[in-house]
Amino acid sequence: ACGTMTSGGTESLLLAVKMARDHARKKKPWIRRPNIVLPRSAHPAFDKAGEYFGVALKHAALDDEMRVDMKSLKKLVDRNTVMVVASAPQYPHGVMDPIEQVGAFAQKKKLLFHVDACVGGMVLPFLEKLGQPVPAWDFRVPGVTTISADLHKYGYTAKGASVIMHRN
Repeated sequence: ACGTMTSGGTESLLLAVKMARDHARKKKPWIRRPNIVLPRSAHPAFDKAGEYFGVALKHAALDDEMRVDMKSLKKLVDRNTVMVVASAPQYPHGVMDPIEQVGAFAQKKKLLFHVDACVGGMVLPFLEKLGQPVPAWDFRVPGVTTISADLHKYGYTAKGASVIMHRN
């Protein structure tokens, strides 16, 4: 993996959306109106990114456990979709989206897949190290192409420190 430091989670998410748009411009030039499919619970910075970079957002419904509903997510993907998003855990409710299921779907559809781990990126690895059961959420999941993680959330850095990491 490789990546870069950013000035916070919002910038990390902005860069994920910009990267998906720019990647589509090079690899799928027929896409004139790119969109991203993400859960209704995704961080509001994705809305800002969509506005800034001219990418439409399609919000998938949540299931009874407040995780992204896979049927809804799959139904929203179309030929103009450039990326799908899930969270580990998600911002408003603190539950993890089904990263492995989304990853398998993204891989099947040849889509980029961003995991927003801005909240969990500095917690989940240590919970796992302590022996707590943690669903797979990182680059160990096939299909995950980018991950964001805020260092200022439990990573003991000053406010405004985040990273975006790319699988390759």
